[in-house]
Amino acid sequence: MKSGPKSAQAVNAVNVRTWYQDTGLTPPKTTAPETCAEQYDVAIIGAGLAGLSLLLRLSKAGLSAVLLERDCIGAGASGRNGGFCTPGWAADEAQIRRVMGPEAVAEMADLAAYGLDWMQARMQQPDYAGSHPVDGALTVSLSGRPPLGLGAGERLLSADALGEILSTRRYRFGVFSSVGLHFHPLNFMRALAREALAAGGAILEHTALLSARPEATRGWLLQTQTRQLRARKLVLTTGGYGGAENRFLQAHLLPIRTYIGVTAPMPELLDRHIARNWAIADTRRAGNYYRRLADGRLLWGMAITAFGTHDPATVKRMVARDIAAIYPALAGDMSEAETGIDYGWGGHMAYAAHFLPYVRQIDANCYAMTGFGGHGMNSIPAAAKVLSDVLTGAREDTGIFMRIPPRRSFGLLGRGVAELSYRLRQTQDALAARLL
Repeated sequence: MKSGPKSAQAVNAVNVRTWYQDTGLTPPKTTAPETCAEQYDVAIIGAGLAGLSLLLRLSKAGLSAVLLERDCIGAGASGRNGGFCTPGWAADEAQIRRVMGPEAVAEMADLAAYGLDWMQARMQQPDYAGSHPVDGALTVSLSGRPPLGLGAGERLLSADALGEILSTRRYRFGVFSSVGLHFHPLNFMRALAREALAAGGAILEHTALLSARPEATRGWLLQTQTRQLRARKLVLTTGGYGGAENRFLQAHLLPIRTYIGVTAPMPELLDRHIARNWAIADTRRAGNYYRRLADGRLLWGMAITAFGTHDPATVKRMVARDIAAIYPALAGDMSEAETGIDYGWGGHMAYAAHFLPYVRQIDANCYAMTGFGGHGMNSIPAAAKVLSDVLTGAREDTGIFMRIPPRRSFGLLGRGVAELSYRLRQTQDALAARLL
């Protein structure tokens, strides 16, 4: 098992400055390589939410664990996403039923709810104050009919009711949930890293895994650019920026892109056009997601593509056009006030063909916990609990996750098919919403 070099696109993606970095708290002081032990119970690759939450659990359980990250904490999707934390999975209930069977729906919903509760509980702790959680999530639809049933904490908003808080007239209805929230994901990652370090975990930043070789009696021999480490078990949590570490990840995951822009401060305009501090997202597969920020800016996320640019200027133009398509009056006021987009960045999410994650053993003493693209900030902590129980010997396998069948992604061909699928879906969504 060898780690390949990062692609130029991946390097560009993580090097683009984000609003989160400019408003982030001081990063924690992580472990110096020369102070590390030579042997660990578990080695984890990737310091996003998956790797950090697993490291925390294992360290609290008394296992010796080390986490290797080739960049820095939260450099990938976990520290660059829209900051939404809401119930559910990237795959909807119908997809879960098709892939896993009808009896899996309730258990998957319970896991997703557990993960959301775990995130919320941490954000209430003083050490996580920099996460700045804001309660309330609104799902809006540009087409279709309102749902027949609502869940706990949900209420239906008609187009007229939406018109009282949003200046756009694109939406036909919305469902507000008091359960969801939005937050500062990079600050959360840094707080989580501090907690894992305090629990006894080791975190090596800027430490790429060059190779991993199985050893018959000792687990894995890991080679970094500075030293060798050994671990009885190895866990890959690399997400959309990994894959080269293991053939299974290469064969079954696609790095799918999404884009985010953050405007200049404009609190008065937002009061006029988006009069709630909720996490707002529409129901399209490649739709919009946006939220007001504490400093008077608007964060606007958009699109899902298999190919695309990470050039900040291009992303800013894409975001400006997208805002104008949904909020034409807001775009007009922004133009008149000479208020533009200050930040633009893209990022990679790890998707499987069925939009469900892989949480399973993939080799002798080697496990994967990845593929959470589109809905990871609540579902990952639930998966970490399940996998940590396996690694500590509390359970034999990852249970319900074993019912998710591996599906090959077919590399570049698979990305091309995904791109065509997304474009077709966008056309269908536009026709349904009468935007064409």
